[in-house]
Amino acid sequence: MSLIGDITRAYYEPTSVMQAQIDRGITDAQTLFYAMLFGFMNLLASYPRVAALTPDPDTLAAKMGGLFISYVFFLPLVLFGTAGLLNWAILKFTKGHTSWSHARRVFVWSAVVTIPLILINGLSFMIGNNVLQQLLNVITAIVFVFQLSINFKVAAFL
Repeated sequence: MSLIGDITRAYYEPTSVMQAQIDRGITDAQTLFYAMLFGFMNLLASYPRVAALTPDPDTLAAKMGGLFISYVFFLPLVLFGTAGLLNWAILKFTKGHTSWSHARRVFVWSAVVTIPLILINGLSFMIGNNVLQQLLNVITAIVFVFQLSINFKVAAFL
């Protein structure tokens, strides 16, 4: 299935989407692609905020260049490291069994599922409603934690 179809289906059938990914086989190259895609989409979502707060085009280009390096290259490293720590903590206390590759995919996939909400949050900055932005941040965090818990359960215990 397509990536957009998998993201959409993950909102109402998260276990079947993760199980299908495990059944197809998990590769580190694909997980890295998902992590870099997540970073790039965060970059796109942050553009309205950065553009509104930056006075001149040269400063905007410099800030966006720095954000590009941060989001596309360093954010995947942070995601992978956090996935490793979370995998270690979960497996230590729950006696589950999963590989590091599966743990990275679970963590990164849970982040990828939140991309539509992150993009909507980026667009909400143009409206200027701070309450809406905070509400979208909370909803995004809830969706991420929900996806993470369901996907870890599929990868470690099923």
